[in-house]
Formats: sequence, C-alpha cells, structure tokens
Amino acid sequence: MILPDANNIVDTVPKGYIFFGTEVMAVPGITLPQPPLDKWYKDSDGFFYWGGALMIVKDVATEIHPPTPVSGVSALQIKFATGALTSYAEKFSTFLNDACTRFQINTPARALCFLAQVGHESGGLFYTEELASGKAYEGRADLGNTQPGDGIRYKGRGLIQITGRANYTSLSNDLGIDCVNNPSLLGGRNANVCTPEQLKNAALSAGWFWNSRKLNDLADKMDITKPIEDDLNLTQFKAITKKINGGYNGLSDRVARYKAGASLFV
Repeated sequence: MILPDANNIVDTVPKGYIFFGTEVMAVPGITLPQPPLDKWYKDSDGFFYWGGALMIVKDVATEIHPPTPVSGVSALQIKFATGALTSYAEKFSTFLNDACTRFQINTPARALCFLAQVGHESGGLFYTEELASGKAYEGRADLGNTQPGDGIRYKGRGLIQITGRANYTSLSNDLGIDCVNNPSLLGGRNANVCTPEQLKNAALSAGWFWNSRKLNDLADKMDITKPIEDDLNLTQFKAITKKINGGYNGLSDRVARYKAGASLFV
C-alpha cells in the first residue's frame, strides 16, 4: 500500500478542529466498529489525516456545492460572499433571504454578485450607516438634497448605502417604510446596535436598490463557472459596481469578496 508522504501527514490537531477533506484510501486489514474511522483523509491544502478519531459533522458536497440558491442562501454562503464574521452572517441571514426572495435575487449569479457588493458596501455586514457625517452631500441636487440639512439627514444607510432625499423618498413610496421622516429606520451606526427592524430594513433597502437599478439583468450575463477575470464577467461586474458606486471605488475588494464566495454558488 502506498501511504501519504510523511512530510504531509498532520501529527495531531486539537479537539474540535474542523477541516474540509475527502477520503483517499482505505487501510486493508484494519476493521474498526464505525467506518469511516479506518481511512485516510486529505484536506484542501494537501495534508493527510488518519481517521482514527474523526466524526463527520457536515456533508461537504452539499455545503460547498449547493445545488442552487433559488430557495435561499445559507449563512455559510453569506459569510464568504460578503466577507462577514459568522455572527453577522447569521444575524442577517433571514433578512437577506427575505430581500432576495422579494426582489428575485434568486439565481447563483444574482445572489453571488449581490452579496459581494453588499459585503463591500457594509464592511462585511457590519456598518448600516455611513461613517462620514453626510455634510459633503449638502446641496447635492442630483441626490434630491434641496432642503437645508438634507446632506446629514439623508446620508448613506442600509447595507447598500441609500443616500439622498430622492432615494429615501422613492424607497419610502415603494416599500412603505417612512424613512423620509425617520431616516434611521434604514440602520444605525453598525449591526451591533441596530434593532431587528433596522437590520431587516437595512437588508430590504439593499434589495430595493439592487432591483431599482435592474442589476439582476447585469448579473444574468455573467457565467460564474468561469473566473471573474474573464472579460465578459469582469465587464458585467464593473457595470454593477458603477451602478452602485457611481464609479469603480473599491473594485478590487468587491472582486475579492466575489471570488471568496464563488465556489459556494457553482
């Protein structure tokens, strides 16, 4: 029998250690009560583990390659595609799924692109309110800020930073959320201090913005089985970025989040 290279064998790991791996061989002549304890496993980095004390806790094939996000996106998909901590991915999971359902962000390409962009805009599902004061938006007619104080009052909020009186007004009319008179309904400071209503509206407002700019149409032109660097994919992803940002600020970070989550959607 050919054993793994000794240099690639992991000696010991702490209790509770989890790795993604596949069975590579059985050891003949050894029978243990509960297979697959009598097997070698190889992880994604090429290291080998003896299964003498292993316990399978997840179906890796299902976890890493879900058949489709049509019926929802998992917390794991949200975590990697947004770059969020597990706690924030879980905190927003229900609300992001509600937003995806409402605005038909219901294919792998749509969901992956949406979550990558949301992840950048919110700093990994952490910020639900722009850090800057909003004073820079004062008097911006293109944002509908025509009244004194509009810049600060209608600074960016939500997981995709909804900005300006015009956007707040359109969102209020479409979703029935009175964020014109109560801007903080879309989020406050960060996810740790938001109420459940603010978390829900932060996610819903991101879906609303995505839908209002017809970004599903751009995501539909992408082939996520190919690298993001593929000319057509990058062209479409940049177009999505420009619709959200007005330019290409943070493009490399948005791409990095997309790439981190891509294997979970293919």
